[in-house]
Amino acid sequence: MGTSLLCRVGGSVPIPQKFFGEVTSPLYPKPYPNNYETTTIITVPPGYRVKLVFQQFDLEPSEGCLYDYVKISADKKNLGRFCGQLGSPLGNPPGKKEFVSKGNKMLLTFHTDFSNEESGAIMFYKGFRAYYQAVDLNECASQSNSIEDDSQPRCQHLCHNYIGGYFCSCRAGYELREDRHSCQAECSSELYTEPSGYITSLEYPQPYPPDLRCNYSIRVERGFTLHLKFLEPFEIDDHQQVHCPYDQLQIYANGKNIGEFCGTQRPPELDARSNAVDLLFFTDESGDSRGWKLHYTTESKLCRLWMEHGFIYVPWSQNLIN
Repeated sequence: MGTSLLCRVGGSVPIPQKFFGEVTSPLYPKPYPNNYETTTIITVPPGYRVKLVFQQFDLEPSEGCLYDYVKISADKKNLGRFCGQLGSPLGNPPGKKEFVSKGNKMLLTFHTDFSNEESGAIMFYKGFRAYYQAVDLNECASQSNSIEDDSQPRCQHLCHNYIGGYFCSCRAGYELREDRHSCQAECSSELYTEPSGYITSLEYPQPYPPDLRCNYSIRVERGFTLHLKFLEPFEIDDHQQVHCPYDQLQIYANGKNIGEFCGTQRPPELDARSNAVDLLFFTDESGDSRGWKLHYTTESKLCRLWMEHGFIYVPWSQNLIN
């Protein structure tokens, strides 16, 4: 449990951390003392912001609020210096303004000079009463707006806000690291069993991440064969003199290598003649190529036999008839 400190000259008084409360000038509603300064550190639970509103405000007015004043600050920034009376044009009263911090702390400093006199007459001012409350901090909005907040780690991919906190998640193809904020690519065991579909490199058509070791496996029912067609754009880092030294896409059908591809020339359409295909995609630590997209379909082996050789399979006779 945290505390708020009411700092006086020569001492301090702890105030328990709460979701709401009030702050008043000394002796309120009686006139406040002269030659006095106190700072209240308002603290609400982590994951919340502080909202402060003045209900009563009656301080000696002055040009620039040099004599008696209330100063509000939060997040290492000055939110204003105020004096005068609510509804009066003299001084700089806070009015009905709501003061909201970015973090869970706000400082309110109350300062008075050695006297309260006007034209030789002693004046009495009641001081102030303010109410504060904890309001939910939308950490995700702060991150999307690129507001600097060293106390809150940023989500690398997706941020989800809830009352009193937030959590991070990752896009498809990634998993959350142990720090619960950053993401790492996870494509080592992707399995596709539908008769047709699309497979892409991570982030396609945006540049794929570095240091990938991806394995995409297609497994369809026996009696079917797979047909592979790559779409545009096809873009994998290449070298003019050495074949695929940096990043490469390897394709295996029934465990046999049927091609290794890179560059910007998409591979030809491939008939795997198998119901099992594996795509292995390796990348190094650099590059900005956009990757690849594959459309795979299936075809019955019996249909292919009929088209290629002119015979059909008769189940009940277990024979091939021309």
